[in-house]
Amino acid sequence: MQQLFINFDFRSDFKHLSARERRQFGNFLYVEGLLEIKINGVTYFYEEACPLLEFYLQLEKWLKKPFSKRGDFLYHTLELDEEEPFLAVLHFQDLARLRVIWPEAELYNVFPVGYLHKKLEELRDRLGPAIEQHYQLKLKHFH
Repeated sequence: MQQLFINFDFRSDFKHLSARERRQFGNFLYVEGLLEIKINGVTYFYEEACPLLEFYLQLEKWLKKPFSKRGDFLYHTLELDEEEPFLAVLHFQDLARLRVIWPEAELYNVFPVGYLHKKLEELRDRLGPAIEQHYQLKLKHFH
């Protein structure tokens, strides 16, 4: 079976913002950084300016649905005026394809659906607390 690795690293901080500015919803796009996806050790996606809070919020909303009702995940970012999703999980039978807008390499990107959902849940579980800690934000204010 293919192995999927998803990592992130923040490339910004809120040090230049006042406490009041940190609470303003419009500053959420400043929460950005590297999003890297590897399949079997090969880089499939590498974006240094990914809007990580926006991505997290959409991923969290999708993952809150019961597994059987999730359907496809289509992540469109406010930063791009593209019809194609920045990242998508497309389901068919018991499998799901992980598609990205700018692949670094043409790789076989199909996984068992349960495995892919588990990897995205793990990403969510790491990313949320990391955003709160790094940016001194409470994610509950964005839901």
